[in-house]
Amino acid sequence: MFKKYLYKAIVLSNFMFILSVGTNVGATPITTTAEVVGNITVSEVTPLNFGQFTVGTGGGLITFNAAGVISAGGDVVLLGGEVGGVAGLDTTGAGLGTLVTVNVTGTTLVSGVNSMTIVGNCLGPLGVLGVDNGACTFNSNGIVSDNVQIGGKLTVSGNQPSGVYAGTLEVTAAF
Repeated sequence: MFKKYLYKAIVLSNFMFILSVGTNVGATPITTTAEVVGNITVSEVTPLNFGQFTVGTGGGLITFNAAGVISAGGDVVLLGGEVGGVAGLDTTGAGLGTLVTVNVTGTTLVSGVNSMTIVGNCLGPLGVLGVDNGACTFNSNGIVSDNVQIGGKLTVSGNQPSGVYAGTLEVTAAF
């Protein structure tokens, strides 16, 4: 007799399980989107120019901060012609508030066999100052281009030979 009830209980529980699995099922389609944003292009708007200066036996450092303010230390005297650099970033499609990182890598300025080293820095359009030979990070303004101020520190040796020294800073940007 016990077997008879046990069998009915098992059949009844299996039937209840089948009923519970097949009820309360729903479905809905979910819209899915993705957007590929184009690359940032970087262009020179204004070259960085440390201008003209003299140097004595002690040498010195010329600092052109990314905000466009120049100063000289040591045995260096500025004579004029300084212009802060500006890089233009085409951030088309990035949208307002997209995080942008700009890196400025230093270089060597040369005149014949003579050289001077420069470390670069940058100032984002919202006033965020980067670190020397490092990055400044800012949120895009959401329009076609953002301008970034470019500056640097130029090391001048004592009795640095006269000449026109030239080189290029590498400016890269990424979302």
